[in-house]
Amino acid sequence: MDATREERSPAGRFLDDLLPEELEWEGLVKTYPLAALLVAGVAGYWLGWRSGAPILEAVGESATRRVTGLVSDSFGEDT
Repeated sequence: MDATREERSPAGRFLDDLLPEELEWEGLVKTYPLAALLVAGVAGYWLGWRSGAPILEAVGESATRRVTGLVSDSFGEDT
């Protein structure tokens, strides 16, 4: 399972770390795709409602650092 774990997406690795090892979440998603989509949508909505501002702030700061780095690189400046 470790070899396939490295090939998974970041979301898949996150779910592997978050959920109990005995829970085969991929099989559940394949068996019940609409229910899985509904659960993911509700969880995303709840997370955004509860923690939306800090998440957006972190994403904004990360994007700002990235753009600043790209602009500095294009002008040949060290950051």
